[in-house]
Amino acid sequence: MSARDTLQSWVNAGRKVVHEADAKALMGDMGIPVPERDPANGPLVVKLCHDDYPHKSDHGLVKLNVSPQDAPAIAAEMSAKIPDGVALVEAMEKNSVVEWIVGCKIDATFGAIVLAGPGGVLVELLDAGEIRLAPATPGTAAQMLGTGAGAKLLAGMRGAPAAHSAALADLISKVSVFFAAHSDLISEIEINPVMVRADGAGLVAADALIILREDAKT
Repeated sequence: MSARDTLQSWVNAGRKVVHEADAKALMGDMGIPVPERDPANGPLVVKLCHDDYPHKSDHGLVKLNVSPQDAPAIAAEMSAKIPDGVALVEAMEKNSVVEWIVGCKIDATFGAIVLAGPGGVLVELLDAGEIRLAPATPGTAAQMLGTGAGAKLLAGMRGAPAAHSAALADLISKVSVFFAAHSDLISEIEINPVMVRADGAGLVAADALIILREDAKT
């Protein structure tokens, strides 16, 4: 099934917020790196994903630093709380040097836009996101990363290693292209955090959400 067919089936099923497990499966189909699922070695992250609980940590649905031996029991315990949820067991990213947020939405004035800036706990602290029209080319995405306070974080501060900005620019462009091509079905995409490793080492999209358009049912 194509990405468009998948999105349309979700819209027709009445979904509004698409939970992390499904959203990241779609990211993987786009060529965006996501954490390995069900790896043999730890540490692991165990999450319980459900459309009605997008902020999983607020509901005790995320457990970090889990061993492979303990993961099945923890996943089962979470699933008992929300039987129709999806248990997600992933490799825990340990090598990132910065966290980034990448998002797309429809602006009332400009149409499809893409935003990127320091993510994780820094989103509200720095408010340093850069915004461009979507789709954005890799060159435009690279310009976004070279502007503002975020550029200093990516370059490495106080002896920290520089981040893999080229991989991040590629992700920004891919997400924006996908969103622009499917904005008749999607109202918003958010990937937060993108865990960016040191220059040359790539990145992973650690969490993601897709919000669907309610007026796109067929």
